[in-house]
Amino acid sequence: MSYARQRSRLRARLTAFVLAAACLAGLAGPAGAATPHDQGHDRPGRPVADDGFAAGGDLTMLNWVEDSGGRYYDENGRRVDPVQLMAANGMDLARLRVYTATGPDHPRIGYPDSYLPEGYQDKADMLDLARRVTDNGMETQLTLHYSDYWSNGAIQDIPSEWRDVTDLPDDQAVAALEEHVRDYTREIMLDMRDQGTVPAYVSLGNEMQGGILFPYGTTTSEQGWENLARFLRAGYEAVKEVSPSTQVILHLDDAGNMDKYEWFFSTADAHGIPYDVIGASYYPFWTRKDIPTVCAFFEQLHERFGRKIMVMETGINWNQVTHDGVEGQLTDNGPVPYPETPQGQADFLTDLFRQLKEVDDGAVIGDIYWDPVMIPAPGVGWEVGQPNVVSNTTLFDFRGRALPALSAYRTA
Repeated sequence: MSYARQRSRLRARLTAFVLAAACLAGLAGPAGAATPHDQGHDRPGRPVADDGFAAGGDLTMLNWVEDSGGRYYDENGRRVDPVQLMAANGMDLARLRVYTATGPDHPRIGYPDSYLPEGYQDKADMLDLARRVTDNGMETQLTLHYSDYWSNGAIQDIPSEWRDVTDLPDDQAVAALEEHVRDYTREIMLDMRDQGTVPAYVSLGNEMQGGILFPYGTTTSEQGWENLARFLRAGYEAVKEVSPSTQVILHLDDAGNMDKYEWFFSTADAHGIPYDVIGASYYPFWTRKDIPTVCAFFEQLHERFGRKIMVMETGINWNQVTHDGVEGQLTDNGPVPYPETPQGQADFLTDLFRQLKEVDDGAVIGDIYWDPVMIPAPGVGWEVGQPNVVSNTTLFDFRGRALPALSAYRTA
């Protein structure tokens, strides 16, 4: 962290104490002082639900948004700490993603060829957020991308700091990557344990139906599967070594596609890949599935593989266009009867949480919303120099005011 950022955080922290005192005295209003992302908190959020279902959100972008000038308000326009507000409304699980490097000093090879700002979405940033959400009574779901930046089914680039393995024969490269995964995972888990924020769930990769650490750990060949099994076993063992109770997730996209999930998890089982929970991304726009259809899929998936299911990503539009007046990442809300309005978003989440909880045998243990906090802020986009394409799917409007969808968490 730069000296300037440390000084800024200290100044913000001192201001926050003033705000906290004012709040206790009933004096804080809409134009209250700044609420920094690393302050202490006066009120913990609601404890994690004891009904077996976690209603969560991905809060990875929060520090970047706040440091860039993003501000959050409750439904009455009063300045708030968004984590505190979300927790008070019933959000009890925070997804935090972490990359191996950020900033222009870590050039990427492959896609994307840009970068995140220095100091965001790396380990230190994640640990900072983990403290904050824990202080507010939330559990943490940690996603390890095992990449400098974004990874998904088609993009799983080896981190720049590990890339020297590509000069080795394949068998030596695989062995080296296996140890990198083990050491890196253990290091992060130990850091989280040391600060009292052990994650309840850890995902080994993000939407990793194609594998991880390309080209070695791909799911396109038998050798690739064998390599992938070594990588995932190393990650699993490192998590359990530090925290046996932490549940390990394997996360795929395209919830509702039984052929894909049958292929992936039956092949994973054949290779002895250990995992505890099946993770699935469900967006009505991407999957073209309504809620009853995807719930039937989750029931079938649970019956087939005997694992509980975490919905790792869910998103829907509350406005047809972003704050820039253009279509966002989701160009429509798919085949669901919920309009692209604030109330439509609220009704969707209310119905989704209720129906997920009704899946037989408590098969679905939670849902994590994407992206609740990425409101408009100067310079903030999906990477440096790129636009914010999800400002119309957040749980706060373009000015940072809480949307009606937050009420859905009260009944989740």
